[in-house]
Amino acid sequence: MTHTQPLTLQARFVLAPDGRWVDGGGVHIVGGRIARVCASRAAVRRTGAPVEDLGDVVLLPGFVAAHTHLDLSGLHGRVPAGRQFPDWIRGILRARGAVHEDELRSATRAGAERLLASGTTCVGDIDASGRLAAVARGLRLRVRRYREVLDAGDASRAADALARLAARGPRNALWTEGISPHAPYTVSAELWTALARHLRRRRASIAIHWAETRAERDWLERGVGPFGHLLAQSPRRSGLDAIEGAGLLGPRTALIHGNDATPPERARVARSGATLVHCPGTHAFFGRAPFDARAWRAAGVPLALGTDSLASNDDLDMAREMGLFRATHPGFRALEVLDLATASAARAVGLAGHAGTLAAGAWADLAAHTAPGKDGPARLDAITRGRGRPVAVWVAGRRTGGFSGFENRKRGGRGAE
Repeated sequence: MTHTQPLTLQARFVLAPDGRWVDGGGVHIVGGRIARVCASRAAVRRTGAPVEDLGDVVLLPGFVAAHTHLDLSGLHGRVPAGRQFPDWIRGILRARGAVHEDELRSATRAGAERLLASGTTCVGDIDASGRLAAVARGLRLRVRRYREVLDAGDASRAADALARLAARGPRNALWTEGISPHAPYTVSAELWTALARHLRRRRASIAIHWAETRAERDWLERGVGPFGHLLAQSPRRSGLDAIEGAGLLGPRTALIHGNDATPPERARVARSGATLVHCPGTHAFFGRAPFDARAWRAAGVPLALGTDSLASNDDLDMAREMGLFRATHPGFRALEVLDLATASAARAVGLAGHAGTLAAGAWADLAAHTAPGKDGPARLDAITRGRGRPVAVWVAGRRTGGFSGFENRKRGGRGAE
């Protein structure tokens, strides 16, 4: 059976787009998209399509990792956090040059497959090296690929950096393109201006690392601190001023990290409509002060979660990220945290309404999970604490993984009685 043929997936618990739990219902898929959520076993049978009865599992939208660096997967465990963030950056640059390209490519693909196996169906990936594009053939992961642009603050390199945007991406129906000016401290004023001109001619999803550490602010605004060992000249203005001045702060922008943001900056981000992406695993890796999610939420800024890279994380598992987030933010409920890893994350990468939801018309990107609990809410609580297990994943209505020993029952046109 191909993903172009109508199919209905039936499960013990299905999470409808409005947050309701459907017991014994299903999801009807036509042409790789969700036609509707079936609210009962009878509704499942009425679709007239072949029914795949998944049994005692929870059916959820596939997770969306709003920020990844899959091309750094080969550097897992090679570089310690260091005393200062620039120490880690220098270590990454050295380590990347010491690993053979074939190994880096193999690890990049393995990272993508790990995301899929753990229930993630869509990522916003910074493909700085083109490595992910090189291994894309046959990969079922849905990707918003951000082409990274930077000149290390050196205006003489701006033209070459901008020229990278002309490179063609892979021919892959699951891929869409975006742009990532790396960070305010690695983009010169001249490159910001050129990017502003480039983006006026096209609409593009944008991802920017911003306000990750206090050292970043010290360098950008005052020209002091450890970044001086990496960079030649401070712009003597805030990172947010640089982003906004280039016209790149808006609803199509994902700001990554935001750990060192001030209250006035949070208010500016809220007015812009941009999304803030937090990566709990990386946050823990660097031993950073607690992320103030409450302050971002109070300011009205949409939040999303990502995994970042294996160079600064122990796994590429969005359920683990949700569990780490819940451990440090106990005031957030399970449904809220799931939203950070699904619908809100899809918004962050410019795919709202298409990914991260089981709504009619959305892509049929979803996952079945087993988890402890007597009902849907209890099982979702377990899943968002990292205590569940994905047993099957679909992208565009096509299964990408097996059921790990679970019975896979197919009944042509009939649902479970």
